[in-house]
Amino acid sequence: MNQPKRPKWVSALGLFLAGAFIVGAALVTSEPFKDNMAFAAVAEQVERSEAQAPSNGAGDDVPPSAAGTDSSATVTDTSMRVAQADTGDADGEAASEPAEQPPTDPVATEEAEAQEAAESELAAEEAEDKCCKKGDKTPPFELIAKTPPGELHNPYDWQELKEEHKDNPDYLVKQFRLPGCNECHGGGGGGGFCPALSQGVWFWGNTDDVLFRLIALGSAELQKQGFTRYQYGTVKAPMPEMGHVIKTSDHLWQIIAFIRSINPPGTNPPEKVIPGKYSPPVEERQAE
Repeated sequence: MNQPKRPKWVSALGLFLAGAFIVGAALVTSEPFKDNMAFAAVAEQVERSEAQAPSNGAGDDVPPSAAGTDSSATVTDTSMRVAQADTGDADGEAASEPAEQPPTDPVATEEAEAQEAAESELAAEEAEDKCCKKGDKTPPFELIAKTPPGELHNPYDWQELKEEHKDNPDYLVKQFRLPGCNECHGGGGGGGFCPALSQGVWFWGNTDDVLFRLIALGSAELQKQGFTRYQYGTVKAPMPEMGHVIKTSDHLWQIIAFIRSINPPGTNPPEKVIPGKYSPPVEERQAE
């Protein structure tokens, strides 16, 4: 049975539709098309958000695309700030918490405190025992016996004593005259039938230590204890022992302060130091 022939334009239309379908399918499955569709979906979501959000009066003139960009940026920025705030709070809490201290050992702490107290007590005792002190009532012989050579030091400065007793200008020379030192050395220490004490000439040295020992022990005993004379003066007589007349070390120190006061500048320590020449006696060296 003969079928009627289709018109040519029907065949052409069919071919055209088939080609369009193939081309459309290829476009739909392509990556650029997918990206555009995703972008359109995001833009639509942003527009819906803006439409639902209350107007602030300043965004009416902003284009939708710009508004959408600002909105997404605001959301992102807000999220970042929240995250930073959370992190900052955590860091602040961590920083405010004090660092853990290692546990202390009570026994070690007590031992350290006891050692420190013992050292302080020892230092106080050493300061107490150090020679010499104002007002010391120890007899000169006793102070010499317990003090090694070179360690006797005058606690008085003659200028301070003079200022302290400025209402009594003769105070120092009176200390010199009380035991009778003026009978040999003159009323003011300027010499009699024994050498003057005001010339700055020292036969045994001029330190506090050697003067204290010389006056108390006398020259003969001082030599026996290991000291050596530097020179002799015009008077060859020995220095007598005065330690039995001068009752306290404090008085003897004030006599030495007077001797300093009548000597010319530069002849006394610390300007000019002439230490006593000392070596242990033979008996001490043999004992060692």
